[in-house]
Amino acid sequence: MARIVESTRLSARVLGPFLAAAGAVAVLRRDDLGGLIDAFQGDAALTFVTGMLVLLAGLALLATHQRWRAPAEIAVSLVAWLFVLRGVFLIFAPEVVFDLADRALRSKTLVVGSGLAAVAVGVWLTLVGYRRAAG
Repeated sequence: MARIVESTRLSARVLGPFLAAAGAVAVLRRDDLGGLIDAFQGDAALTFVTGMLVLLAGLALLATHQRWRAPAEIAVSLVAWLFVLRGVFLIFAPEVVFDLADRALRSKTLVVGSGLAAVAVGVWLTLVGYRRAAG
């Protein structure tokens, strides 16, 4: 089994619970998501500030973690890049994000499946982050 570097372990401790919570919200509050997105879309300042914060979070992750060897490293790096992309789109082209969200919300199966996948990855990353290091 590959040894997990400390930056991956630390990032997994943050991203794991975040992804698990975000996925659970998507599943448990799926009927509320459309209204939340509509309200978010209606507030340009909130969209911009959120984009800046998501971009900042992604860049901070990339600054400390840019590894692509072990599965946990790949997952953390991929999430970091997705944060960067989402932040950039929320700042410069929010309509792209809102259009994708609108399309995704049309399928309850997609929302639930994505949410459950996020929970699974989140729980796995949490375990990776908090598992006692070998040695």
